[in-house]
Amino acid sequence: MSYKVAYIDEVDSDIRSFKRSVLLRANTKFEVIVIKPKDDINETVKEILASSVDAIVSDFKLSEEAPTVHYNGSDIIKAILDIREDFPVFILTSFEQDAEDKGSDVNIVYEKVDVQESSKFFDKVILQIKKHKSKIESAEIRIIELKEKQQETPLTMSEEQELLDLDSLVSKSLDKRGFIIDDIRISSNTDRLQALIKKADDIIEAINKQKNL
Repeated sequence: MSYKVAYIDEVDSDIRSFKRSVLLRANTKFEVIVIKPKDDINETVKEILASSVDAIVSDFKLSEEAPTVHYNGSDIIKAILDIREDFPVFILTSFEQDAEDKGSDVNIVYEKVDVQESSKFFDKVILQIKKHKSKIESAEIRIIELKEKQQETPLTMSEEQELLDLDSLVSKSLDKRGFIIDDIRISSNTDRLQALIKKADDIIEAINKQKNL
């Protein structure tokens, strides 16, 4: 098993150092996709998403050799998570406190020396990738089960809510919006409620007719 990891940095020596650490420290094969930051953060994010990687690792400082870049690794990670919720992301820095002071999640910030000296960082990357993939796969399997059941019999309200929740989870993780919601609207508890209201109207009408006899 191998994984694709995007590495965002503008310093060539740091890029080489990260690749070397991957070769020496990682217990699993990684394909490193190097992405240098563009002046426009949106262009950088677009390139990252187009790379179809399993995880993203960004240097915190991105303007040491690129003075026209006016954002940091924390900004990149936030932009990615705004599109793909809970995606495996990590920030590397020479001084951990720098990133934390900028509001970065302490759980995804690592010092570069830790990457260079042990396999623990890469083990963490692998763990987060596997957890992310497993969550999505489990949700997709359950979605298929509920959709197949829906073909045979109407779902209960709790099952429809579960389907909506699972669809939301997958959509937010993969940015695949609304691929189930339209189907739910066609055959939902709202439709059954309308049918129930019609039946109630029919009963009231029948009662009124009886009174007029």
